[in-house]
Amino acid sequence: MATLLFYNEPAFLNREVHKTLKFKASVDYSFTEDVNSVPLTGIEFFEASRDMPVLFSKDDQGNFFPLALLSLMDAGHKHLGEAGSWSDSYIPAFIRRYPFALTDEGTVCFDQNASQFEGEEGEALFSDDGENTETLNNIIQFLNNYDQQHKNTLDYCKELKELDLLSPFNLQILLEKDKPLRLEGLFVIDEKKLNSIPEDKVKGWFDSGWLAWTYAHLHSLGALNRLVKRQKETL
Repeated sequence: MATLLFYNEPAFLNREVHKTLKFKASVDYSFTEDVNSVPLTGIEFFEASRDMPVLFSKDDQGNFFPLALLSLMDAGHKHLGEAGSWSDSYIPAFIRRYPFALTDEGTVCFDQNASQFEGEEGEALFSDDGENTETLNNIIQFLNNYDQQHKNTLDYCKELKELDLLSPFNLQILLEKDKPLRLEGLFVIDEKKLNSIPEDKVKGWFDSGWLAWTYAHLHSLGALNRLVKRQKETL
């Protein structure tokens, strides 16, 4: 399971303990206000690339994972509008799945402190006889789809690492006079190395969709200009 960023009090969803729990969908994404990037799955690269750079980071074990860079700020971003609404840009699934998530064992968990569970209004997650409601089944389907895409993305990243296709992406941007902003610890796919991978790999990547993901990632680097413009407007 991807890290439980945003979840302040995660708990397993239990049909006995939470049989009266009501869920009220919300478009308030203010819980993201302190982050400047979030994990991304490969299938999202296409839509995200129009609005934000798709880059790669590396965890403590040396494994790579993709992320959507929301801003060039040390913390926070400028995609939030009034009442925590999201501006006219792509909302990563990592954000949209909140306040629910799946454990590695496939158990549904949720953030008990989330505003979506406050009050008596909302949709029931369990029927009177303890069965899943349509609302909960739809949530579980979304979580399962996300989990499968997350695993597929990790396989993609493992192959990038095995083929040594990722190179450090260090960028210096001058937002204000004498105040350069440096991006460090990020990685991009090296196009020269990409052009030299074996032909059988290219076919496999085409069939799996990984080749399209790769070019969507490279296309997304142009969205850095959008982030620079957005940040300069707030200075």
